[in-house]
Order: sequence, then structure tokens, then C-alpha cells
Amino acid sequence: PKTGDPNLNKWQLENSLVMSWLLNTMNNEIGENFMYYDTTKEMWDTVKETYSNMDNMSVIFEIKSILHDLQQGDFSVTEYFNSLSRHWHQLDIYKYIQWSCTEDKKYKELVEKDRIYKFLLGLNIELDEVWGRILGTKPLKTIQEVFLEVRREESKRKVMLGKSSVALSIEGSIMATRGN
Repeated sequence: PKTGDPNLNKWQLENSLVMSWLLNTMNNEIGENFMYYDTTKEMWDTVKETYSNMDNMSVIFEIKSILHDLQQGDFSVTEYFNSLSRHWHQLDIYKYIQWSCTEDKKYKELVEKDRIYKFLLGLNIELDEVWGRILGTKPLKTIQEVFLEVRREESKRKVMLGKSSVALSIEGSIMATRGN
């Protein structure tokens, strides 16, 4: 508002309030650079221009590199899947596309299949039987359904291994008490 506008005081108060909210969300090193802007819009536009990573090819490359190398390893299936999902969501943010027609739906289905393949390929070898079953289903399940099936298999294996470990330790204890 211009000087003399009856809403100027209210606007200045609200502008200062929003600016303080923005500054309070920034770490100190970054916030110090934006303390002296006159308007929230000016501050926001500068922050967006300075720190926005939209269409930042190096960030997309970094995320794709992490996804390429990501394997289950010592992670549980849930931890592995959550890590993949986090990186896929980050990638989706940087590669934002407006989906609007049937061709877009087909592309989205291809992306989903690629994610299923990546998830399955990164699983530990002891779960190869379950991904063989999954890949044999027509039509291929969603990534969430695939995750659920693999997680169930992991849980089943843990229970089975847990029981066999307990049985072995009991059998060993019995033999030890008999003196065998």
C-alpha cells in the first residue's frame, strides 16, 4: 500500500509477522542474509531464486546416483523400502510433471514398474523366491502391494528362523544336561 493508505499499518504489521516467521524457519547463517529486506515478497523471491533446486540437474543426478547404488544390505525390508520411497519422492518433486491425459497414465505406470524392478533388484538374495513369484503375476502389482508381500515374506522368515534357533538351543541344552 502507498503512504497514507488506511490499511498501511495493518499491512506493515502482517508483513513483519510473515517475515519473522520466514526468518525463524531458517538457520542463522542463511537468515542473517535476509533480515533487512523491506517486504516478504522481496525476501521470498530472493530465497526462492537463491535456494530453489527445481530443475537442478546436479541434484537430480545425485538422487538418481543414490537410488542406483541403494541395496537392502543390513536394512530391514521396511527400512530399505522407506529409503527408496524418500528418494523417489524427492525425485518426483524435482521432476514435477502435470499428468493430464491417458498417455501420461501409461508413462506413470512405466515409472511404477521401474520402481518395482529397482526395489526387487536391491533385495537381499534370500528374498529372491518372493520376487520371482511377484514378477510372475499378471498384471504386475503396485509398488505398495509388492512391498507388503516382500515384508510378509521377511516376517515369515524371521519367525521361522527364530523358532528353529530356539529349537536348536533347547535341543543343545537337553543334550548338555544329559551329558552327551
